[in-house]
Amino acid sequence: MITRAAAIAALFLAALGAPSPWAGAVRADPFEQTLVVEPDVRVDVEIVSGKIELRGTSANELHVRANGELRVDGSPRRVSLRAPSGGFLPWAHPVDVEVEIELPRQSRITARTINGAIEANDVAGELDLHAANGAIEVEGAPREAYLETMNAPIRFSGQRSAVVAKTLNGAIELEGVSGEVEAQTVSGRIRVEGEELQRAELRTMAGEIELSTSLAKGARVSARSFSGPVKLVLPAGTSARFDVQSFSGAIESEFSSRLAGDEPGHGHGFGAHGPGGRPLSFVVGDGDARISIESFSGGVKIEEAD
Repeated sequence: MITRAAAIAALFLAALGAPSPWAGAVRADPFEQTLVVEPDVRVDVEIVSGKIELRGTSANELHVRANGELRVDGSPRRVSLRAPSGGFLPWAHPVDVEVEIELPRQSRITARTINGAIEANDVAGELDLHAANGAIEVEGAPREAYLETMNAPIRFSGQRSAVVAKTLNGAIELEGVSGEVEAQTVSGRIRVEGEELQRAELRTMAGEIELSTSLAKGARVSARSFSGPVKLVLPAGTSARFDVQSFSGAIESEFSSRLAGDEPGHGHGFGAHGPGGRPLSFVVGDGDARISIESFSGGVKIEEAD
């Protein structure tokens, strides 16, 4: 006698063997498919060489187009898209594949490529993008973004987004950041525009640093350039303690301030501080935030925003 539980189990096993739009077959060139997904679907994209383009939409669908073979696996909650590797050493004989994906704006996206660029537009979920030899460009309003490449620039334009951006050789340009931001490059310029930053860590060995932002109460900001000037633009009414050092450049501030340790109310309103070479600490306002700036070869300038 077949029990009800046994019947349900049999139906479940039969469903597993039935054809499904999520079957992981490799589809040949050209490839195009549309899948119904959840609004916050997790999407993993991986190719060796080519380009990945991501575009957010209002529909709860994932629509993918590719000019080469692509393998699709997953479910409405999670989708994996991978191009064939091309052999044991895929980077020796790369197969170029260009992938265009339209997906819900709140998708949680991970994308990786060795030789290729990644572009994301109109996205609002979480981003985790990695390109060894290709530029990364993002425009939208992602909550969080982790962007990493090796020999190419990173450009980000968001809306109150927390961002980590890292590259070895390339410039980093971040706009519309808020909360926490981290930018690191060995050779390249760093430019950051934000508001209400709580924590910022900016590092470059060879390049200038420019940060224009307002600060949250108790913010922590650190900027280090071995070879290049550092420029910080803050709004009037900023309250912060500055610890600044430039080994071969002048230190300038447009803010009325007092030397650290002085009693409040004894403003000095200083400008240039000579050729540098020694640490200088001073306080603007009540000194709520802590800002540390260091440039080995280049001056430091702190400006009051218009």
